[in-house]
Amino acid sequence: MEFRLTEIIKAPRERVFALTNDIDRAMEWLPAGVRIEKLTEGPVRVGSRYRETRTILGRDDTEIYEITVYEPPHRSEVFADGRQGTAGRGEFRFRVDFAEAGPDSTRVDLVATAARLGCVGVILYPVVRGIIKRHTVADVAGLKAWIESQPLGRDGQSPIANLESPGPVG
Repeated sequence: MEFRLTEIIKAPRERVFALTNDIDRAMEWLPAGVRIEKLTEGPVRVGSRYRETRTILGRDDTEIYEITVYEPPHRSEVFADGRQGTAGRGEFRFRVDFAEAGPDSTRVDLVATAARLGCVGVILYPVVRGIIKRHTVADVAGLKAWIESQPLGRDGQSPIANLESPGPVG
């Protein structure tokens, strides 16, 4: 199963990439009811892991994601083995490609895939695809609004100078 989404974010590519992949600040833009806990110390890199818990169909669903591709500012990808989380089965992958879409805009192409869902996944394909689509669309909308509301760097021009700030802006 695959779902694709494209969004234009009004910010330079380096800034969009950096903020999208800042696990420590994800709670600033994710929808209510989603919790993120970084499990790996240090800067984000291939192998970094985090626990994501979100409410799906009225219950908490927790998965452990690992960054499998990290190529600033072009591409990142996360993967979850559903056997290690609430789903109990499946493989979930989210790949994000970042491309310039103008002088200060970035095209974000997201591909979400789910595989190895077993018989239940085959039978409930439309339901599972709908859940992934609904949550992904909400996540990307929150990300876009958050990035576009972030002030420029301390020098007034640098798009990533203020990314070390761990707390909420405003």
